[in-house]
Amino acid sequence: MNDAISIDFEVLSGLYSGLTGNAPLGPSVIGGGLESDIIFIEQGLEPRHLRVSLLGNSIEVEALADGIRIEGNQNIAVGERVVVSLPVVIHVGAMSILWSIQDAGEKRPIGMRRLSMPVIAVVLVSCIGLGALSTIFSLYGSTSGLSANPTNPAPISKVTIKRPGDQSVQLAAKALQDEIDRAQLFDIKIKSADSVVTAEGTVTPVLVSKWQKIQQRFDHRTNGALTLVNGVVIKEDKAPSAIPIEAVWRGNLPHLLIGGQKYFVGALLDNGWMVDRIEDAQVLLSRNGRVAALPY
Repeated sequence: MNDAISIDFEVLSGLYSGLTGNAPLGPSVIGGGLESDIIFIEQGLEPRHLRVSLLGNSIEVEALADGIRIEGNQNIAVGERVVVSLPVVIHVGAMSILWSIQDAGEKRPIGMRRLSMPVIAVVLVSCIGLGALSTIFSLYGSTSGLSANPTNPAPISKVTIKRPGDQSVQLAAKALQDEIDRAQLFDIKIKSADSVVTAEGTVTPVLVSKWQKIQQRFDHRTNGALTLVNGVVIKEDKAPSAIPIEAVWRGNLPHLLIGGQKYFVGALLDNGWMVDRIEDAQVLLSRNGRVAALPY
C-alpha cells in the first residue's frame, strides 16, 4: 500500500528556481500549454512535454517531447517510459526539478482524502521600462474536482516562493553597481530594499542598448528571484563647458594643469568627463561613449 499523499517538487534551476509545490498521485502532464496539469511558461517546454506518475517509492517518467534527462542517466527518447527511484532530479527545457514523496505519517491528518484535483501553476513574466521584472503566480483547479458540498472542498496544492535574504539582495545590488561602473555608466545608481533592486539616474540614447544588456544579465544571474525596478531615464548629454586650463604638457607623461592640479590621460574631471587624449591645440574628452574636443 502506498502511504504517500502527494508527489512534492522543487525547481532547482531556471527562471523559477526555489518554487515548491506538490502534484496529485495520479499521472500528471507537465508542459507549457494550458492542456497540461502543471504549467511552466517561458521555460522552453512543449505544450505537453512529459508525464510523471507515482509507482510506490518510484516515479515513472514518460517523454512526450524531446529534451528530457534524468539526473545521472542519458536522455529519454520521445515515447519512452523510464521508472526511477525517488528522490530524483529531472532536467527538462531550462529547468531542473527535484521530485520526492511525503510519507502519510508526517503530514496527513486523519480522514483527509487523496488529492484528486489537478494543480496548474501558471507563471507569467512581464517587463516594465527597460527591464523591470515582475512575476505573478496563479493556481487553478479542474472544475471536475469541485464538490457541491462547501464543507468538504477538495484540497488544493500550495505553491510557495522562497524569498532571498537581505544579504543576498545587497550582494546582488553591489554586483550590479560594479558592473555599471565598469561599463562607465556613472549616472546610474543602484539601491536595494525588501527583495527589490532599484536603478535610478540617466543614460544617453547611444548607451541605452548597453544598459539593457546589463539588465538582461542581471535577470539571468538572479533567475527571476529579484525584481529590478528600472527608474533610469534617457537624457541627452550636453557638451562639456569651457575648462580653465592653466597649462598643457605634451612631452613625457602628457597632462593638463587645472586649478594647480595635474590631470593625466585617463583622469576624471570634476564635470564627469575624462581626459581621453591631448593633441596639438586641443584636448579630447570622453564620457558615456561620447567624445568632445576642447581647444586650448
